[in-house]
Amino acid sequence: MNTDSKINLIYIASIGRSGSTLLESMLGAHSQIQTMGELHIWPHEIEGGGVRPCSCGEYVEACTFWSEMRRRVDPIAQRGPGVSFFREKHNAGRTLRVGRLKSFNPEYKPDPKEQSEIDAFGENNLEIFQQFLKVMKEQEGQEPEWIVDASKDPYRLLWLIRSGLFNIKVVHMVKNPNAFIYSVTKHLINESKGFNLHKRLYFTARQSVAWIIQNALFSKIAANFLSSEDYLLLTYEDFATSPHGTFEAVCETIGCEYEQRAVDSFREGSIHTIAGNPMRYEKRGIVLDEKWKSRLPQSSKTLASLLTATVKSRYGYS
Repeated sequence: MNTDSKINLIYIASIGRSGSTLLESMLGAHSQIQTMGELHIWPHEIEGGGVRPCSCGEYVEACTFWSEMRRRVDPIAQRGPGVSFFREKHNAGRTLRVGRLKSFNPEYKPDPKEQSEIDAFGENNLEIFQQFLKVMKEQEGQEPEWIVDASKDPYRLLWLIRSGLFNIKVVHMVKNPNAFIYSVTKHLINESKGFNLHKRLYFTARQSVAWIIQNALFSKIAANFLSSEDYLLLTYEDFATSPHGTFEAVCETIGCEYEQRAVDSFREGSIHTIAGNPMRYEKRGIVLDEKWKSRLPQSSKTLASLLTATVKSRYGYS
C-alpha cells in the first residue's frame, strides 16, 4: 500500500475493444477502488454538452457528481497541458506521435520547456484526482484507496509517470489481434467486393498497425519505467476464461485484498465514470467472445496475421 502522500492510481493500458471495459468494471466493483472512466475525454464531454452518458445514466452537465467536480475544478480552465492534452478529439487521439517516441527511452531528458509541460500536466491531473476522492467520499460515504484511470493512452501514461506525483500500478490488457480486428471492422464484414473489399482491408491494415504500436508503447513503458511489482500483463482470453483467478492476480499486483464480489457483481462497479461503461446496462455474464473465428473473413485474418506476426508472440499468440 502507498506509504506517502501520492495518489494511488491504477492505469488501464490497452487499445480499445480489448476487454478493458470488463477489467474497469471489475476494479470499480472492489470496495477499495473507484473508477473515473476515460478521464481524458471529460473536457470533450463538457464542450459537446454530453456525448456519452456517465455510468449513472446522466450526461456530465446533469450528473450531480460531475457537476460538482466541475464546480471545484474545471478541466477546460486549467492552465498548461490539461487532461485531454493527448486526446485531440472526443473519439480519437493520435496513435503514432513520431516526435515523442524518443521520450519512451529512460535516458531521454526533457528540455526545460517540455519538463514544465510535464509538471503542469501532472499538477492538473493531480488536482482532478484529489477532488474526485473528496467528492466520492462526500456523495458515496467512502473515500477509495485507489482510483482507476481507463484513458488507455500510452503518451498520457508516460507523462503521469514522469511527473512523479502518483503511485501507479499498470494493468496492460491485450487481445488476440484477429479478435481485435473483428471487433473494430465487423461493420465492414459484408463488404467483400470491389471498393468495399479494399475499404475493409484498408481498415484491417490500419487497425493492425495501431494494435502493434499501442501495445508496443505500453510494453516499452513497462520495461523502462515500471518495476515488475507495478505492471501486470493480461490477455483478454485468459481474463474471460478465468475471471476469478485473473482478477486475483490483478489484486495482488495492486496490493489490495481479493474480493470475489467484485467479479460476481462487476456490472455494479461503475458509479460515475466518464464515457460511462455500457456493460452496466447488460445482463449477460462473463463469456469468452470468439465470434471472429467463424465471422472474420479469411482475407482479413491473413492480413492481420501477417502484419502482427513479429509482435503477437510477445503476448502469447501464435
